[in-house]
Amino acid sequence: MTVRRDDITIRNQLRPGDLGKMVALHGTAYRDDDGHFGLVFEAFVARTIAEFILDNKGRGKVWLAELEGNLVALSAIVERERGAEIHGQLRWILADPIVRGLGLGKELVAAAIDHARAQGWQAVFLETTDGLDASMSIYEKLGFEVTHTEKQSLWLGENTVITMEMRLR
Repeated sequence: MTVRRDDITIRNQLRPGDLGKMVALHGTAYRDDDGHFGLVFEAFVARTIAEFILDNKGRGKVWLAELEGNLVALSAIVERERGAEIHGQLRWILADPIVRGLGLGKELVAAAIDHARAQGWQAVFLETTDGLDASMSIYEKLGFEVTHTEKQSLWLGENTVITMEMRLR
């Protein structure tokens, strides 16, 4: 199946059933990644998505990209207090392999950054892991810089956790 960018719609209002689709997309999109994703990672994503709804009191936004009614990519930004400043944390940046290469990742991250600017937040940060070279390339092209790296025991073993930040002011 050949997918074009014009075949995909993006919305930013959550509906019942979307949270489960967000978790499921993480499971299917990383299904063939033998490096460090698996069921424990999927459970971690489910917990963080639940926290977004239950604990964040709506101080954030989600963008969902759909192809024929199926979720194929997403991004989100969550408000975080970091010292005396308010920052946005990028979360759940992901595209199904069938839509990779269409520019959706960059588009969805840019939408989140624009939201952070509109809110007057001072910076946007994200945490990712090694081995996601295409994602790292998007973040770097948009102006994110690595601020910290640390080896950690994660879902299926030890990986490097990478923190990146973009100052907005």
